[in-house]
Amino acid sequence: MRETSLAQSLAVESQIRLPGSAGRLLKQIRDIESVAPIFRDAGLVKVVDRPATINLSVAGIATHSCIKKALGGFIYSSAAVRTDMLIDENKISTQGSDSVSELDDIDFEAQRKRLDLVEMRQAYALVERVLQKQNCPQLILLDTPLFVGREMAPLSRNISHGKEYEKTLKAISEFWENNRSKLFPWDPDGPVLVSILSQRFSAIVSIARQDLRTEEGRKHLLLTDGFEESQAKSLVDLEKRLSGVGDYRFIKGILGAFTRTIAFRMTESENRMEPKDSVKDGVIGFHFKGGRSSEIQMAQLAGEEDDWNASTLDAVAWKLMILDMQNQKKGSPLPQLLGQQQLKMLEQFTKYYRQGLSSAMKENEVEDTWLSGLFEEE
Repeated sequence: MRETSLAQSLAVESQIRLPGSAGRLLKQIRDIESVAPIFRDAGLVKVVDRPATINLSVAGIATHSCIKKALGGFIYSSAAVRTDMLIDENKISTQGSDSVSELDDIDFEAQRKRLDLVEMRQAYALVERVLQKQNCPQLILLDTPLFVGREMAPLSRNISHGKEYEKTLKAISEFWENNRSKLFPWDPDGPVLVSILSQRFSAIVSIARQDLRTEEGRKHLLLTDGFEESQAKSLVDLEKRLSGVGDYRFIKGILGAFTRTIAFRMTESENRMEPKDSVKDGVIGFHFKGGRSSEIQMAQLAGEEDDWNASTLDAVAWKLMILDMQNQKKGSPLPQLLGQQQLKMLEQFTKYYRQGLSSAMKENEVEDTWLSGLFEEE
């Protein structure tokens, strides 16, 4: 039997599969192009106009955490940085910054989820500080979710994770109880608090696959954002037309430069959010794309259908779009991008902390047999 090298096998396979793969991709592109006008006409995708002259004050909060092995276990550092920015007649300047940080040891239990919870608390702490300023910005940006998803809930056996979870729920609940009235839309002159996330690309596609002619099918949409009910019948056979098209490929196909999707409720599903007392007033979201080369992102806002309409949502969208910057193919609003640059020092500080921890333990009078091997390079 003749043996075949991997290179030969791959070369043959690519020649066989290439025509079929190309044909399928071209069909998917044609399907997306045929559906995109239907989404536009139904109000599911909207073009967002931007003013020629920009005047905007914004605070962007960026968060980051890192973990290092140390002394047979782990240590972590977590920080959040707020960057204040002013755009005056299209001229951009920074207006200051603020930060919070935390360094400590951590066990192996649910490390990433626990640090995500720490980052949320730190972000909210900085939001609370900026709300106490005399000149509060028009827009406050987070890179963490506004509320805690059920996927973050701890297992009953994870004691440390459970403590972080409850601590975070308490902090978020207290924030909204004390500050909701200071924020837009509850205060018409207050700042808009918005979370920028890169996830849930399937949301608008899943909604469009519902029968939008019925009240049940439309329950996820914010009808005040301009849904054209008369066009709902054109979306009925969408399931067949989108068969085989991935959600991310589809949303990239229907969203062009400076466009957004219609706003949708994020609480009408089994995957509820916490804390319930804060979420009960509503959580909405929409996907948006800035410039032609920008990545698609999702904006998350607190509120319900009575709180937002097409005009106020467009006002949020264009502000996010003009702040959008690309960094290594990852989109971030400019003030958050500046915060991310500061957060790069976190890795080095964690190394210094590990060295200091090792030195502090060596100075203690502990038996040599117990210390044996602990201070070897990790």
